[in-house]
Amino acid sequence: MKNSKLFYIALLILPWLTVPFLGRDSFKKYLPAAIFMSTFTKALDFFGEKKKWWRIGKGIPPLNSVNFFNFGPYLVSSLWILKLTFGKFPLYLISNLILHICFIYLGGLKFLKRYKIASIDGITKSQYLTLDFLRALLLYAFQYINNMSHNTKNLHNK
Repeated sequence: MKNSKLFYIALLILPWLTVPFLGRDSFKKYLPAAIFMSTFTKALDFFGEKKKWWRIGKGIPPLNSVNFFNFGPYLVSSLWILKLTFGKFPLYLISNLILHICFIYLGGLKFLKRYKIASIDGITKSQYLTLDFLRALLLYAFQYINNMSHNTKNLHNK
C-alpha cells in the first residue's frame, strides 16, 4: 500500500515539475481552461462511473485514484497542448487526435488499468475516443471564449 501511495503522489507531482518551462504568461493564460477541463472531467468521471462506463480505483482517501491523474498529467498536458497549439486549430485537432489515439490504443488505458487508476468497461475504445475528442473541442472552445473576453476587456480599457 505504501508503494501505491507513493505512486499516486508522484503521478500528481511529477508533471507539475514541467510547468516552469511553460512560462508565467502562458501558465496564467491557459490555467483557467485547464482547471475547467479537469473539473469537467471529474464530473464526467462521476457520471461515467454511475453509468458503469468505467471503474475508478480507490486512490488515497479522500481522493480517488483518477483525481491524481486528472490534476496531475491531464491538467498539465492541457496547459502544454494549449501553449503549443492554441491559435492553430487544425494543428490542435491533429495533435489531440494523435495523443488520444496513442493513449487509448497504444498503452495509456492499459497503464490506468494496471495501476488500478481506472478501467473502461461499459463503453468501447472508439466511444471513449469520441468522448476524449469532444472534451478536446470543449477545452479549445473554453480557451477561445476566454481569449475573446480578455481581448474585449483590453479594448474597453484603452
